[in-house]
Parts: sequence; structure tokens; C-alpha cells
Amino acid sequence: MRFLIIGQTPPPYGGQTINIEKIVILLKKHDFDFRFVRLDFSAELSETGKLSFIKIWRLLRIFCSICYYLIVYRPKYVYYPVAGPNKVPVIRDIILLLPVRLFQKKLIFHFHAGGLSEIYPKLGSLLKKLYKIAYFAPYHSICMSNYGKRDPQFLQSKAISIIPYGVPDNSVNLQGNAKEVFNVLFVAVCRESKGILDFIKIIRSAKARLPKITGTVMGETGPGKELDLINQAVAEGLITYKGVRVGQAKYEVFRQADAFLFPTFFEAENFPTVNLEAFSFGLPVVSTTWRGVNDQVQNAVNGFIHQVHDIDGMAGSVLKLATDRELYTQLTENARRCYQENYTAALFDQRILDLFNQFK
Repeated sequence: MRFLIIGQTPPPYGGQTINIEKIVILLKKHDFDFRFVRLDFSAELSETGKLSFIKIWRLLRIFCSICYYLIVYRPKYVYYPVAGPNKVPVIRDIILLLPVRLFQKKLIFHFHAGGLSEIYPKLGSLLKKLYKIAYFAPYHSICMSNYGKRDPQFLQSKAISIIPYGVPDNSVNLQGNAKEVFNVLFVAVCRESKGILDFIKIIRSAKARLPKITGTVMGETGPGKELDLINQAVAEGLITYKGVRVGQAKYEVFRQADAFLFPTFFEAENFPTVNLEAFSFGLPVVSTTWRGVNDQVQNAVNGFIHQVHDIDGMAGSVLKLATDRELYTQLTENARRCYQENYTAALFDQRILDLFNQFK
């Protein structure tokens, strides 16, 4: 059975690109008959969702590659990672999916991003018609949680599989928080909607009440208010900024943390991988009631969950973790157990293999 796999692999390094790369490697390892078209629109996470002339050129090249494989390779199934609730990526999807629809291939949508259904009411009449042609009634959809089923259900997907991300186990010598500082970690591209500004506010509030609290930020940033406020927070002694780290350097930052704080309200957020990585290191997660996070964080079980921008509430949760040793130990153990039972790399691999084997 022939598959055409379309998607972006690193760089940039993010949950979607890393997991698409895992799928490509997995299919290759198990001798699936497939071809791969790489979506290389963005080299850095800060470029995603933005229009440029180079992206238009790349879109034309990718469109031609897809048409070539549809005509010459003639796959039965086409795997495609659909956009979130932003207009430019939706138009890109429409352009790339129209030839797939024209050749009547069976589409497998993977909802790495969330919120695709939310943009439909905001589109004009022509775009709504094209949206329906491109997106509606896919053969199969992959989402990552019960919450994530909303988008494929809106698109009237013929079948839906829930396959949460899995992350490798790179934890060693997990310990409690008997240290002079209580280190709270943030990992993501440092844009406002990912929660970096709220993170700084929360750390400032918590540290004012408990000086041993400190913050660590790891992730890509660019010029703008986010970088200015990060530099200001570093100068104040609130946080340490690690920049972009991968591999063992990244894992070491996780190992040095005591808790994970991710106050996201990112437009295309769906099922953030960073929360799963935190669980794998036994870190309780303090996050927001934003899309798939609701299916990851169980309040007072493996972390705490709050409304978006609830600075005082999240600061209070950080303080609880830093001051209540018994609670902290319980949530740490629960976070680690949650990872082992639901989000290991082996579980993800097996679930993906089982699904693709169904299509043979």
C-alpha cells in the first residue's frame, strides 16, 4: 500500500516537526512503501504563520512535488498535518490539498495544531467553499486527546483515532526539591501567546513572597517586547535565559528544574509536547485550561490548571509546590506515572504503527 507523507521535519524544533520526523523514521524502519514531501516553509519557529516571498516560491515547489507524486507514484493514502486557526496557513493548505482532492486520494489528517474549526466562521464565502473542498470528510483523522476531537468532528471525518504524543525517557536520578532554590522552568518559543510574559509575571509574584523561587527560560526568541522583558527579568535576577538547546543540553535543563510552568494561550496550541516532557522528568505542571492541556493536567494530581492569565492563581500553585513537601512529592510521583502510562515514545510508536497497518 502506497502512502504520500507530507509534513515538516526539523528545523525548526517544535512538537509538530519532531513528531512528524518520528513518523517518517518509523515508517522507513518498518518498510512501508511511501514517499515524503517536506514542508520547509519556516526555518525558525518565529517564522511560522507569516507570509514572505520565499515562502511563496517554496509553496510553488512543494505544490509541484505533490502533483508529481500523485501522478507518477500514485499513492492510495496521503498523510497531511492540517493548519491551526490562522488564515495564511489555511490558504496554504487549501492550495496543497486541492490536487489531492482532484485525484481522489484518501486523506489522513493529523491535528498537530488545534483550532482549525474556529477560523471557518471568519472566512469569506469563496474561502469557505474552498475550505470545504480541501478539508471536509477526510478518510481518517489523528488527534491527540478527547478535546482534540472537536476539529475532526467539525470536518465530518469518517474515522478518528486518538494518539497522544510520546516523548523519550531522558530522566535520571529524579529527586525531590530539597534545594536552596526552587527552579521553575518554561520551554517554548518565547512569544506572548505561548505565555512567556505571564511566566515572568508569575515568577515575579511568587518570588516576592518566597525568595528561593527562580525561573528558567529555554527557547527561541527574536527582537521585540518579549526579548526586552526577558532581558529585564534576567537583570532583576528573576530568571535565567538558556536560549535554544537540543539533545542532552536540553535534557540537562529539565533535570535541574523542580516544576514546569506553561501559561499558554497560543492560537494553534493543541496538545503541547513540553508538558509531556515535563511529566517524563517528574515535574508537576502548572498550566492553563487551553485546548488539549485540559486532557493533560489533572488539577492537584499531576499539577495545577488555571484560567488563561490567572497570574495570582498560578503564582499560588507555584508557592504550594515550593512549600508543601508532601504535596510536591505526591504530584511528582503522579506526573512520572502519568508519563509512563500514557506518553512514552514506545507507546506512540506502537499506536502509529497499529494505525498505519490498518491501512494496508
